Amino acid sequence: MRLRLWQAMHDAAPQGEQGVYLDPAGLPPVDTVDWGERQRDAYASPEMETFRAALRLGELSVRDSILDDLATFHAISADEARDTCLGWEQLSVEEWTRSGASDSDVGRVAFYRTTQSWSFDLSWWAYLQAEGRADASNVMALRFAQQHAPGRRHLDFGSGIGITSQLFARSGWTSTSADLSSTLLDFARHRHTRRDETITHLDLHDRGLPAGAYDVVTAIDTLAHVPDVYETCRQLHAALGPDGVLVANFDIRAPAAGTAWHLYTDALRPLFELRRAGFVPIGPVGYGLTGYRKVRAHGVRHAARTVRAWAVLVSPARRLVRTVSQPALRELARAVRRRRYVDA
Repeated sequence: MRLRLWQAMHDAAPQGEQGVYLDPAGLPPVDTVDWGERQRDAYASPEMETFRAALRLGELSVRDSILDDLATFHAISADEARDTCLGWEQLSVEEWTRSGASDSDVGRVAFYRTTQSWSFDLSWWAYLQAEGRADASNVMALRFAQQHAPGRRHLDFGSGIGITSQLFARSGWTSTSADLSSTLLDFARHRHTRRDETITHLDLHDRGLPAGAYDVVTAIDTLAHVPDVYETCRQLHAALGPDGVLVANFDIRAPAAGTAWHLYTDALRPLFELRRAGFVPIGPVGYGLTGYRKVRAHGVRHAARTVRAWAVLVSPARRLVRTVSQPALRELARAVRRRRYVDA
């Protein structure tokens, strides 16, 4: 019940622009008082040590390894790499504007194909996870997959710089990193080559997903950037083998310049499209992620599940309830944030 209330508050008042990242260097130890059980377990787990090992280069620290990856690939200094990591969002806004991504699908694809800012964002986000300054989403996804997937074939959909694939590969899985962004895939190859990783790379602009090739698909902070969630989830459904598992979330953000690439302001419609494509929830993973099981996407049972999901998620009655309840939930979310600010 508590989790459902938190999720309802989050959906009612989604996060806006992120702003400048913090730098953990020199900060006091992490305060774990507000950590949930999944974050606490993930941070103390052997999988977290595997995650940190995947980020490190030789004897370098996680921080120095992250900065060395970026500095070497982009031919800049480590200090320049750090500064770009902290201020990546403004650079991303500039890339989005230059691509004309708000005006057409062509512009949006051009943005994804050429973005450089996201290599800095995703690298620093991984560093924050390793330091306990962000939820350990990759580790949580792996731990869930180890419990529920029928096999060891993994696809990271919207793989970015390939860190999730590294974590799975180092944990005994075969892994494929798939993304629409050629620049992020190039950076992922750079990182994987430096670490002698055996990972398959798939450019979604040039190739589709092979049918029945995977036992688990992770789509972490990915589906909110997809314009046609139903068609995308149908492709993920086809790519999974029998009883395959999807671990996914919808990173919903309030409209702002720094959230333009988050295409949805409400999670209910895309969540319905995911369910309509043939996925049923298994349970929460952590970090807002949910695990889903692939089921048959046709027949009477699927039709009944779809009708039920429509009634619960997107029917006129559901929208009315949401319209009435959202102001109260937003105020509750503001009160929680104010209290945390005062306590800090």
